[in-house]
Amino acid sequence: MKKIALACLLVSLKLALYSQAIVPVTGFGTNPGALNMYKYVPAGITGPAPLVVAMHGCTITAAEYSTWTGWNKLADLHQFYVIYPEQVAANNSSLCFNWFDTTDVNRGVGEALSVKQMIDYMKANYSIDASRIYVTGVSAGGAMTAVMMAAYPDVIADGAIMAGTPYKSATNATAAFTALAGGVTNTPAQWGALVRAQNPGFTGSYPKLAIFHGTADATVNIENATELIKQWTNLNHADQVVDSTNPAFQGNVNVNLTIYNDSSNNTAVYFYKIANMPHGITVDTGACPRQSGATGPYSYEQVNVGSTYWAADFFKLIPGPYAITGAVNVVASASGITYAVPATSGSSFLWSVPPGATVLTGQGTNSITIHFGSQSGYVEVAETPAVGCRKDAAKLYVNVSIAAGVGVEPVSSIRMYYVATENSIHTENLSQAALRTMHLYNLTGQDCAFGFTIQGTTIQLQNSLSRGIYIVGVQDGAHLYTSKIAIF
Repeated sequence: MKKIALACLLVSLKLALYSQAIVPVTGFGTNPGALNMYKYVPAGITGPAPLVVAMHGCTITAAEYSTWTGWNKLADLHQFYVIYPEQVAANNSSLCFNWFDTTDVNRGVGEALSVKQMIDYMKANYSIDASRIYVTGVSAGGAMTAVMMAAYPDVIADGAIMAGTPYKSATNATAAFTALAGGVTNTPAQWGALVRAQNPGFTGSYPKLAIFHGTADATVNIENATELIKQWTNLNHADQVVDSTNPAFQGNVNVNLTIYNDSSNNTAVYFYKIANMPHGITVDTGACPRQSGATGPYSYEQVNVGSTYWAADFFKLIPGPYAITGAVNVVASASGITYAVPATSGSSFLWSVPPGATVLTGQGTNSITIHFGSQSGYVEVAETPAVGCRKDAAKLYVNVSIAAGVGVEPVSSIRMYYVATENSIHTENLSQAALRTMHLYNLTGQDCAFGFTIQGTTIQLQNSLSRGIYIVGVQDGAHLYTSKIAIF
């Protein structure tokens, strides 16, 4: 009983530390948007460290938002900085960020520039990893998150939007109500163009996006999540076809996760759809490291799914507790491949695998065997000790490739053939999504690693092929196609 009492005391002391107040900052720049700034600096932090920009919703303050989200607790545990921009009543009587006002949402002006100056202040006064600056927010703060991602893609690495709207879904207060009701629909290209217009000369990668939205949101219609998906898949060279889905994320049947990958099978957008949740964020309250936040007017309990934790995970702020051992390169349809983590007596282990893969044996234990499909992705495991808190997830990215003699049989309507005079591979009845990903293998299964460009339905090779037989493999998010070509 003394040990239990001591453990409870230690947890209470830790929670007291996590509740440290955010600190106001003045003189952070010209502040054209007339916003307030607050910062949180964890004790003992050394740089260079990441920075998270967290923006509140309407009618609430930065201090309330810091309490409900639990960002400070995660910052203490994983050593990163947090800043909290805050709206003032003189700008908006409801304390909403003015995400719909063009004097506040374009690059280099208004509230957007004020938030940028807060980031610059942190970079000037602390050791900030400039490649790891992230932005997140709820409601108007979520819409302002899209603003910062769009206006400053050269500054923001990734974003997480809770119950927000796409960038420039409205450009005045009247239109904002239509957008909030889900009444603004554009094509992916149209949404993308609104963002690209902010930085016409920008050639870098746009931020990736995680979306959290409740199906019972009566303030910001969930149709906005669909439009956000269109906008940020377009900006990240991805289509709007779901590449994988988890209908009971982390064992919670209320949370459906869908993932959209780019043409190289890298994550572009995560969408966490929370059944029957009103307007706000999810929290998973408690003293465990993976738990944070508090329930409030706009924060709702969801077992195992606190949006702050999973946003931080999306930002790669939370390291795994140990390494998963196993192959990092496998061929399509490989079976019986083993992965393991250290065994702990009494612990249970929840594994997840890439799209199309299946856990054959070992679910619940520290070692599993997998039958792979055709898609690359993460092998992931979360350990729950017999007594104690669930540990942070460990992840291992596994590349699934096409090899000679292995893979999905070609569809009868698909044709691929080599034209020597052009040094190109012509295709028939293949989608543009499939043509963005191509591998060329010799009969020993070695990847020839040829560079290529796409010209219509033709794959133009950058190097000449020597005589022999080759396997051409192309894949999109749902299909894998192979064909043999012979060079004489």
